[in-house]
Amino acid sequence: MTPEAARRAALAASGFASGRPNSVTRRHLKRVFGNLGLVQIDSVARVVRSHYLPFYSRLGPYPMPLLDSLLHQPERMGVEYWMHEAAYAPPSTIALAHGRRADWWVRDYGQRDPQTGRAFVSLMADLEAELTAGPGTARELAARVSHDIPERPRDHWGWNPSRVKAGLEALFRAGRISVAARSPAFERVFALPADVHSGLPVPELRFGPPHDPELGLRPHAPRRIRGSSGVSDDIPALVRIAAAALGVATASCLADYFRMPVKPVREAAAELARTGELIEVDVAGVHAFRWHAAVVPRRIDACALLAPFDPLVFNRRRISWLFDFDYRIEIYTPAHARVHGYYVLPFLLGEELVGRVDLAADRGRDALVAHGVHWEPGHRHEPELMQELHRMREWLGLSSLVISG
Repeated sequence: MTPEAARRAALAASGFASGRPNSVTRRHLKRVFGNLGLVQIDSVARVVRSHYLPFYSRLGPYPMPLLDSLLHQPERMGVEYWMHEAAYAPPSTIALAHGRRADWWVRDYGQRDPQTGRAFVSLMADLEAELTAGPGTARELAARVSHDIPERPRDHWGWNPSRVKAGLEALFRAGRISVAARSPAFERVFALPADVHSGLPVPELRFGPPHDPELGLRPHAPRRIRGSSGVSDDIPALVRIAAAALGVATASCLADYFRMPVKPVREAAAELARTGELIEVDVAGVHAFRWHAAVVPRRIDACALLAPFDPLVFNRRRISWLFDFDYRIEIYTPAHARVHGYYVLPFLLGEELVGRVDLAADRGRDALVAHGVHWEPGHRHEPELMQELHRMREWLGLSSLVISG
């Protein structure tokens, strides 16, 4: 399979094979979400919250409240969970994540503290019980549930989640509670799974594997060892979803999509290749898999700015392989060491990533500001980029476009 064909298959699988509609409906948003299988959530709102952008990139301007309704109203199409990083995913997909729910206790949320661990477990039970009275943020639930556990000192990052928040995050990872919404300050609004979606599983809350049910309560329990519970995610089912979303992918690409361990993904991919669901291909010397239903259009006519967390580009090694485009997000890079800027969006034109823009929505200036534009060698497409920037500016409700770099 040629690199060009593999690239077109990847773009088609990601939803860039068809043109943008004149008017976006719920059906269009559902189709994009179905193609992608998840959209990542991030707190940075330099342009707009990151989960809004993949839909814009594929569909063009759409009413963001329409997407909110699909994600936050009854029988919502997506629910938040740790499926890549924090991400919206269909409840049916979250239901496949048996292992990561069962393994919640390998992280020490507070349950291993020699002095207060047992009190922390009681706090978890109290928080879950309190949610029967209605949803709430960690801040709200801290006012509704009392405890006497001292707060931990700040770590070297200056971070110390409250005991209430830690208890809620533990219950959330364990699947005992879910997230009904995000507050205006982007805090999670926690709720019982039944109050979020009827398809969410509610596993038994365990603190260790069956042969040692209190392992996760001991101060020296294993930390961050996946599979310690003896339960695993449904790897073959998750590989199918990832393969359909990626079109063409290596085993490591498939594993990264839902942050799965590579070894069982390789085994699952080999089995799916034997059944014909995956087709083994060679892409310029790289062994990869093509989803059996992946199409390879003759051409792709995309024109889109992509969020740093867009499923097409969140695997940096994959876009280097398929697009010959080296990309990193530099939010956490000191300002003096940044090469391209703080919040850099790759620019997709046709079937190539031709440049990148350091972009910000400056509400104080009522402007969309491009702090820097960087073109790939041999590319310079100002008219197309300007058109897309103005289109995004209008979508964001900003009055002007400023090119400052």
